[in-house]
Amino acid sequence: MGLHCEGYPPRFEFCEMMTVEGRRSPEDTTRGRNSVASPQFILAESSSNFSTVPQHQTTASADPTSPSPEDTPPGLYQSEFTIASFAFAIPIFTPPDWLRILPYWEAQPPPRYNHESFEITNIAVDQVLSGHLAVDIEGTDNPFKKHVLPLIYRHQGVLHALLGLSACHMHISGKNESQHYATISLKYRLSALHSLGTFLQQEEVSALTTSEEEYVLGIVLLLVLHDICETGISSHGAHLTGVSFLCKRLACPADFSVRSKASMFFISALSWLDMLRGFSGAEKLAYSEDIRKCVRDHASLSLHTLIGCPPLIFHRVGQVLESGKSYLAGELSLEQFEQRLAAAEKFFRGWDPDQTIYPSGHCEWRHLAEAYRHACLLRILRFPDAFSISCDDPRIKASVTAILDVAAAILRDTVFYKRLLFPLFLAGADTSSPHQMHYASWCIGEIKHATGFQHPAMTDILTRVWEERHTNRNGLSNVPWMEFTCSEMLSPQHAYLFF
Repeated sequence: MGLHCEGYPPRFEFCEMMTVEGRRSPEDTTRGRNSVASPQFILAESSSNFSTVPQHQTTASADPTSPSPEDTPPGLYQSEFTIASFAFAIPIFTPPDWLRILPYWEAQPPPRYNHESFEITNIAVDQVLSGHLAVDIEGTDNPFKKHVLPLIYRHQGVLHALLGLSACHMHISGKNESQHYATISLKYRLSALHSLGTFLQQEEVSALTTSEEEYVLGIVLLLVLHDICETGISSHGAHLTGVSFLCKRLACPADFSVRSKASMFFISALSWLDMLRGFSGAEKLAYSEDIRKCVRDHASLSLHTLIGCPPLIFHRVGQVLESGKSYLAGELSLEQFEQRLAAAEKFFRGWDPDQTIYPSGHCEWRHLAEAYRHACLLRILRFPDAFSISCDDPRIKASVTAILDVAAAILRDTVFYKRLLFPLFLAGADTSSPHQMHYASWCIGEIKHATGFQHPAMTDILTRVWEERHTNRNGLSNVPWMEFTCSEMLSPQHAYLFF
């Protein structure tokens, strides 16, 4: 609706809107009782075994044109059902033959979980996804393996969120393009939303335990990663904003003993994603300075291993975006804002990457640090007016060239290369040179191929920026990529994210 997202509403209620197409034949009605139509696409008939058990009934519409209860699947009235009002029968996920040759988990899953679900989780996450979602090298702990996988043994909601992401990745990456994987991905995501809604209702009544807080943060992170994998757009950034209250509470606790390593990892990942959307529009920033400071001081290794960005750079550019948010809200004068921008630019230009402690001795960490440093400089130079400075400005060209040089210095088949995605996007969006656009596009294509994440939203933004800059129908000095993600001319202010 284009409204500003304030997080989850006071009454945590998760709904999916669905359309019932007129009257059905008796045969269609019978089939409809055993399946639920997807709000995004029609489920394949061979996979429509997703049953629902209504817990509460809704009064049917008095409109004579609306379907009668005999023509409507159980629990589906007025074209709407509430996830929190249903118990889901999640179907068994059967992996294809090419997956069965890979090893099983050594640990036995609890009896209430299906063993094949753990097999697909181990294969898709431990052996595939975790390597794409973090810098997975010998000598460092992979935070996804260390903090996410243990939770799937402890709570079904985390397991289903992970299975939904895994199935989505298999479908999007082309490992298996069958619609069955898209269908199963949606079913698991709905179940994870059901669990999340239950936790948030409990939070409204009584405080969550430490373990339950970890489950909530884990589910939310996996749901946002699911959005990134599927489209690259998180609708209004609802999940990120929705748990900002919990992240703040854990970042600034009265008792510091309640901080667990898992919760700090989740906070670092979510605060990074919040900062990414702040790049497209500072007013979208939802996490406070206290949270980013906590990540810098207490979760620096998790953040560095996850993203490749030094924690000090993360914290300093977060301060810039926070100032931009205050300026846009009228809480900071232009003169004050420009003074802060000048101080931040001076910091980044004088920052010495050799003085930073890296997770390991690999030289690629320093290359990544340089790429993120120049990515931050590009964003700082676009404040306070993103239209004023041309791409031909020497400062812009220097940072673009530095990022592309880093891409040339890191071998494409290393685990570090994929973490260049965000700097490469900013470099591509801020160049008018055809050969630089071509090289940035080629590098991004290599990362897409290696990770299986296709990033359609990011690709669309680059294409539109390049086309508009080429035609330049309005004679602008610059065509900011932010105008395609967060502008007064846009009604849906979604969060554009990539990982």
